[in-house]
Amino acid sequence: MATLENGGSDVIPDPSMNDVISSGDVSEELLPVVAGLTSPRKHVPHWYLYDTRGSELYETLVHNSRTYKLWEHEYSLLKTHGDEISSKISSPAVLVELGSGASSKTRLIIEAMLKRHGNFTFVPVDIAKEFIEDCGRELESEYPGLSVEPFGGLYMDGIRHVAARPEAKMLLFLGSSFSNVAITDQLKMMTDIRMQLGAQDRFVLGLDMNTDPEALSKAYDAQWSPWLRDNLICRLNQDFGGDMKKEKFEYSFDFVENPADGDTPSYIQLSLSSKGNQRVHFEKPLLDIDFQDGQKLYLSEGLNYSCKWNMKQLRHLAKRSGFTLEAHWINNENTYCIVCFSPADNITTSA
Repeated sequence: MATLENGGSDVIPDPSMNDVISSGDVSEELLPVVAGLTSPRKHVPHWYLYDTRGSELYETLVHNSRTYKLWEHEYSLLKTHGDEISSKISSPAVLVELGSGASSKTRLIIEAMLKRHGNFTFVPVDIAKEFIEDCGRELESEYPGLSVEPFGGLYMDGIRHVAARPEAKMLLFLGSSFSNVAITDQLKMMTDIRMQLGAQDRFVLGLDMNTDPEALSKAYDAQWSPWLRDNLICRLNQDFGGDMKKEKFEYSFDFVENPADGDTPSYIQLSLSSKGNQRVHFEKPLLDIDFQDGQKLYLSEGLNYSCKWNMKQLRHLAKRSGFTLEAHWINNENTYCIVCFSPADNITTSA
């Protein structure tokens, strides 16, 4: 593991993307993937990792890992404080979860809300539409009184989808998933979400606070390769007719440590490093991409894959985006927290 200084570069799509767009060989939803592959800082959008197979691999990893404890810490907090969290909105209520996946931890909130609010609607939002539809049917069979309305798509599209509903909305963003949003986009996303919520609504996030380098080195070790290397390369080859070979790329991670008293959180970077000089060919679009020895393909749009927060940084982000930090719950190790943001009267976007 390396400790890096804060820094990076903007993502600049290759001019040849104009030819790709006009070729008609790539669906509109996959154009951002091609843009990332052809950028000077090669990357894939974070959401691209979560197709059905990717979601399944992720769920298996976080449930079974002995060193990546995020799922375990968050589950414990939700189990202990689920009733308090569900009490933050009034009835009738709608529960909306961004990046819901299998909603494995969300069952604790569903159970608490059924107890407190009675029948209600759950709207899981995830890019893997078929996966959450299957999970939704399972949830409805498990919980009488629960109506599940899956929304397949991006986070903000899902939020806009439910914004006009008259019920009080609890918006969940668990698994430290907000930390995977590019640091440069986090304030805008928070502000955009605030504009879609009313005074009765609440925004609940689970966020990682662990900045111990040794613990992070163990948490983000090679156990991630089957998902973040093997499955990703398999999907790229399938979607674009590629000839990428997993044995020619090595999974790696770095920890970027920022000052604890600053407003920018520390973060993890995940990437695949090219083992030698190589050219990757894609049929759809007709495209060759050269990798130099050691060149990285980053597994997120921005500098960060996962941010590591402290409470000062969260309060500052909330204030700037038009929220108030209404409540928070932290585990005994001070490595994970769940925060509840309520809409504030005014939005202040100054630093």
